Amino acid sequence: MYEGDSLGRERNVDMIDELKCVSQGCSREVTKYEKYDVNGFRFHTETHQKGRANPKTINTGVFTKGANNFDYYGRLQSVYELTFNRTNVQLNIVVFKCHWFDPIGGQRSDKSIGLVEVKPSTTYSGADVFVVAHQAKQVYYLPYPCQKAELKGWEVVFQVSPHGNLPIPSEDDYNNIDPVTYEGIFYQEEQDFGEYILEPFVQEDLGNDAETRGESVVDLKDISMLEKLLEANDNYDEPPPVDPSTLYSQDSDSDSDPEKEKEKETEYESERESDDGW
Repeated sequence: MYEGDSLGRERNVDMIDELKCVSQGCSREVTKYEKYDVNGFRFHTETHQKGRANPKTINTGVFTKGANNFDYYGRLQSVYELTFNRTNVQLNIVVFKCHWFDPIGGQRSDKSIGLVEVKPSTTYSGADVFVVAHQAKQVYYLPYPCQKAELKGWEVVFQVSPHGNLPIPSEDDYNNIDPVTYEGIFYQEEQDFGEYILEPFVQEDLGNDAETRGESVVDLKDISMLEKLLEANDNYDEPPPVDPSTLYSQDSDSDSDPEKEKEKETEYESERESDDGW
């Protein structure tokens, strides 16, 4: 819906308050940060990163997807918090100013193996160097140790998982895991894939009346993993093959040989026959 103002101009009265607030512009006073936490990541500006003594992590890598389907990679230079308060609504927006690499000449990828490479010496030629903080994801760049001509100046992009989250496993991950030798943590998806029935059972052999509840597993992937684990345990618990040479009983304190014992028994039988003949 549109209505006219005192000057006869039309204005959109259906516009949401936040959009109206942004359209009026931000305050000239801004807040600047050297580090900022968003989307489960902790970002550091390049200036702050260089000033850290013996850093164990590099938190300056930034990735975002553009409206033109280009992937943009860069490094964080500054963090600003803008305040929009020229209407009855106050809105604070945090933006990242980044040095973006050239998305065309400074980027190459091999989708068959999921490899993405960037050339940090290149620079994006556009003027839109700012990105809203909530649109940013964290990456880090690793240079090649081998400086061949086709690799010199290029760095490999590694995606960083948000703090507290693990990547969702694929079907291949389920099929390739050996439940006996696997020492990691099995990832449980947050989605509800089926019904879960809790059935109580009482543990009597510990001498207490505490009640423990068991969970019925109905997810097909979990059932498949449990079957693999049970099969592996069954194979592991089988007794080793018996060595025929150990079937002869002998005293643990005796050093006698089974073959010599047989010879002694034969000699003893011969002596008995001689005595009977006498």
